[in-house]
Amino acid sequence: RDGTWCYTANPANKKKVIENGDKWLDESTGTMLDQCERRYILGAVASDHTGSTWLSSFNDQGIKLMCGKTADELYEIQNSSGDGAFQGVFQEANFMPYVFKLRAKSETWQDETRVKCVIQELEPLNFKTGSAELLQMIHAYGVA
Repeated sequence: RDGTWCYTANPANKKKVIENGDKWLDESTGTMLDQCERRYILGAVASDHTGSTWLSSFNDQGIKLMCGKTADELYEIQNSSGDGAFQGVFQEANFMPYVFKLRAKSETWQDETRVKCVIQELEPLNFKTGSAELLQMIHAYGVA
């Protein structure tokens, strides 16, 4: 995956920090930190039988999307194991079935209206539970 996948943050307030020598500066509070936390800011494409859409996700959902790895762990893989292992983590996360709860918001930029979707919650698809819900709906309609 190309582009930005994480940002450096103050662990206390989750605000972006910038590197300042061997320390980290939180510009929102003016404090210097010894360590920062990397947090996910991921883009993904979700698709089903109706089509596909671009989704944004942030740290909590990003951890779930990336098979339980934190952004700090993925950063270490990128720096210690090389690009192959780093790309492998993204490949491992591809084509996984999830149930999403999204926030969709219409935005206009340069006279073009777009719908921006952000993942609020996600959970792995549970086929057993989903099948039971479908059977219950079928029985409610008296079809079977």
